[in-house]
Amino acid sequence: MPSSLPLEIKQSIMTLATRTRSAAANNLTISQEIYPFMEQLVYKKIVLHGQEDAGRFLECLYRRLLPADFAQRHVKALFLVGSIEPSTVIAILSICSCVTSLRLVLTTNGFATNGSSLWCTLDVLPLRSLVLTIRMRFESFLGACHTFTNLSHLELNGNHFLAEPQERLDSIASLTHLCVVLSPHIADPEAVTRLISNPRLQLLAFRVQDRHVDVEEFLEEHGICDDRIVLLPAELPVWGQLGQGDMLIWELAEDLTKSPLPQNQGHRCLSPSTIKNAYAEYLDIAKVPEFNQCAITRRPRRLCIVRHVQGRRVVSHIKFYMS
Repeated sequence: MPSSLPLEIKQSIMTLATRTRSAAANNLTISQEIYPFMEQLVYKKIVLHGQEDAGRFLECLYRRLLPADFAQRHVKALFLVGSIEPSTVIAILSICSCVTSLRLVLTTNGFATNGSSLWCTLDVLPLRSLVLTIRMRFESFLGACHTFTNLSHLELNGNHFLAEPQERLDSIASLTHLCVVLSPHIADPEAVTRLISNPRLQLLAFRVQDRHVDVEEFLEEHGICDDRIVLLPAELPVWGQLGQGDMLIWELAEDLTKSPLPQNQGHRCLSPSTIKNAYAEYLDIAKVPEFNQCAITRRPRRLCIVRHVQGRRVVSHIKFYMS
């Protein structure tokens, strides 16, 4: 790379050229001038798949002279996915104690019976964004742990989370973006209504496995209507290589709330193809054909009429079809 170029331009070029782990490894060896910047880029957002990946990451850190100091200065986002031993998870979170964005999508059962060690570790992290897909009951921790104090973005994946109202969420004053699982057969309408009543929320995303028309009917039946609601697929996408796109889903969903409702549907939703293509842009790879089943399905819509009879709220519906 020509030495006449300013260092800032060299860094920008290398950032744009670094899309994969293999490219990052190659770019680290280009020059001593570029090495420190490339190393920061590689470690800023870490994605670890399974125990082997996680173990190697710890080994790389421990080989350094001051591993904790390096991890605290450089690692800002973590995505741990798959089968990772609880002790390894705790070790990674303990040494990377300055992460602000964390995503735990774990298939291990180690925290199912006792999650106190995890919460003690999370409590010291300066988290702003947290995603938990883990086999444990975390409702009781919402109001008791410092973990949630400064969160602005929170995603909790559990089918029974909305089985009853979660008053503890009201105490998270900084929370503006929330994503939870909504199953019409399990969710308590009052639990959803309580979320809607939170004026601080700018986005309320629901991950759904049911047909969107069924979720839409559930919301309409209980008079739940809000422009902040966006439906997401049940499957969680994996961040791009080098952690690219850690906030991408939030950004895509928030953009939807700023647009009018689609003509042929009574809800806003992100299709899997739209999400895949957004990540494809980060990785500079081929996109898939755009497809949104909700946009082509002619569905029955119901006009919601709310009346008050003898002090009681009565909801009536008239069904018709949208053309």
